[in-house]
Amino acid sequence: ALTGARRIAWGAILAMVVLVPLVMTDFTLPGLQTRLAFGSTGIVKLSVEIVLALVALGAWAWDLLRNGGCIRHTPLDWLILAWLGWVAITTVTSIHWPMSLFGLPGRYEGFLTFVVYALIYFLVLQFADTPARVRRLAQALFLTSLIVSVYGLLQYAGVVFVPEGMMGGRAFSTYGHPMYLGGFLVFTVTVSLGLALQEPRPIWRLFYWTGFALNELALIVTATRSAWASAVFSLVVLGIMVWRQRITVRPLDGFSFATCVALSAGLLWHVYRRDLIGGRGASLVDFSTGTGRERTLYWQAAVDAIKERPILGWGSDTSHIWFDRFTPLTWMRRVDSDFLSAEDAHNLPLQLASSVGVPGALLFFGIFAWAGIRSFHTVFSRASGSTGMIVGAFWAGAVGYLVHLLLAYSTVGITLFLWIALAVVLVPTARTAAVRARKRGTLAAVALLVVLAIGIGYQGVVLAADSSYVAAETEDGMSSRPYDQRVESALRAVELNPYNYKYRIGVGSMYLEELSGVASAVAAARETGQDTAQYAESLGSSFTDAESAFKEAIAFAPDLYVNYVNLASVYVLAGSALDEELYQRVFAVAERALQAKPLGIEIRMQLAEALPGLERTDEAIETLERCMEITPGGVGPALLLADVYQKAGRHADALALLRSVDALRPNHPDIAAAIRRLEAEDSQP
Repeated sequence: ALTGARRIAWGAILAMVVLVPLVMTDFTLPGLQTRLAFGSTGIVKLSVEIVLALVALGAWAWDLLRNGGCIRHTPLDWLILAWLGWVAITTVTSIHWPMSLFGLPGRYEGFLTFVVYALIYFLVLQFADTPARVRRLAQALFLTSLIVSVYGLLQYAGVVFVPEGMMGGRAFSTYGHPMYLGGFLVFTVTVSLGLALQEPRPIWRLFYWTGFALNELALIVTATRSAWASAVFSLVVLGIMVWRQRITVRPLDGFSFATCVALSAGLLWHVYRRDLIGGRGASLVDFSTGTGRERTLYWQAAVDAIKERPILGWGSDTSHIWFDRFTPLTWMRRVDSDFLSAEDAHNLPLQLASSVGVPGALLFFGIFAWAGIRSFHTVFSRASGSTGMIVGAFWAGAVGYLVHLLLAYSTVGITLFLWIALAVVLVPTARTAAVRARKRGTLAAVALLVVLAIGIGYQGVVLAADSSYVAAETEDGMSSRPYDQRVESALRAVELNPYNYKYRIGVGSMYLEELSGVASAVAAARETGQDTAQYAESLGSSFTDAESAFKEAIAFAPDLYVNYVNLASVYVLAGSALDEELYQRVFAVAERALQAKPLGIEIRMQLAEALPGLERTDEAIETLERCMEITPGGVGPALLLADVYQKAGRHADALALLRSVDALRPNHPDIAAAIRRLEAEDSQP
């Protein structure tokens, strides 16, 4: 029986299983169509994980320190501690330690998150020690999956408002992205089926089969190939367990299975007719085109990054940095934006090896390999007990999710279930160690609760910082807020959370926006012959603020390419409107930017903007021609180079360039308009 404190701890664990998949900052229903901010789903899910994990830890420790009890442990715990120790070392040696400590904004899989995963594993190991609790854990996951699945199906059906074109018509539910939703459903389809096959009561058995069907249908409308393949694999593994455990298959199961197959076939046909999948299923192993080709480019960059730092890696969650450094040329020719980078290698072994080094990757997979071997007899034995099928479902779901991560990437709202599954499958082989009540147990418990309360309170600070950052953005109607208020919000975000590099960029972007507006006004005044003295003060002020903000951003994250592009754009704008001598400052910035991203296009374009102002047009042409070598179909560099050609009197070269880009990017409106303009000039006498 659980004491009051232990009931709180167990309740917090169950609440985590239910709430983490559901929580998000934006919810849309007919008549209530709020802004969708997918980047914020990760942070709020992680905050809920942390708060409930700390509540559970505090309640468990309060009871243990005051009353004594027992601690469950396995030999695997030492390997987990060794892995966390190694990740801590790689955080210290990281190319950017704040990012490795807290995680990349939007992903948040830094060292502290790994500690939270391990804590969740430990707590589940303490409580999921009876068949009833294992079943309750599975039921909690099942119930929350019903809401997630139904919401995703409503999105697909158009009942829930989704902006036109968002995610290409694929369901994403409360996870913000089809790939994330697919990863979650890999777990829930197996757990749903495990509950159904373990349930003796017909009504409840049918209820679980219904939930399985909803999960399966929601998985289909994610149109996520890696999740499809992984779910099929995990269900095959579960089928082998059914055979090994001699689970009785009833007529109800046959009817339910046939119904699921019929519904799935019908929905697959509908999804195909909507052209959401087309050849997606067949292209799962095709790495020559589409997203398959993109993944091979992620992997190529990851391999190069691993070769550079094979032992300690670059630090957890720093893919955004090292990918720029090792960006393949083919990648640059496939994407439209210089700032599209990889936040993950889209392959867990490569991601871990590049972030925490080859030893860290081996330790991680050693944990799950050892757990799989240690629990193999438990889930495949013919005497697996009353919850053997449910434990087996967690085992199969974990294996399926790891397979999914060979082509996808981990996210905080799902990977916690991997660690929960790890604990569930190890509970039957765990040992117990008795712990006596301490003389000063109450004092120690109070001290621990104070520390945990600070950790819980800090999550409020983190969320408040993110809220301030969102309030400073210009997207989705936010630009209607007064400029001063937006700047204040951006500064507030940095003040509350100075370890998020995006917040610092947000401050600089506010000032750069003002500088751009003033520079445009100066240019317009000069064209009409007006006096520009009225703009001198605001021009100087906005320049100083923008320069200072981006220099601070660079000092905080000196290896981030985007910071240098932003600072260069400040000098280009100020050079055109304030003082041409400021163009000189672009050169040093460009040199450092090209160290961060050797194939950078945007920084070369900024350099090419500055060079003509210093009467170095030939160098500008050479710089832009290099851009066109890197990205022959690049629209931005082509338009700028054509303009420079024109000013240099090379009209024919400008037209030939634009036509070559038009052949690669047919019917692009900007290129087509530029061609028409030049052809019109040719037709004039």
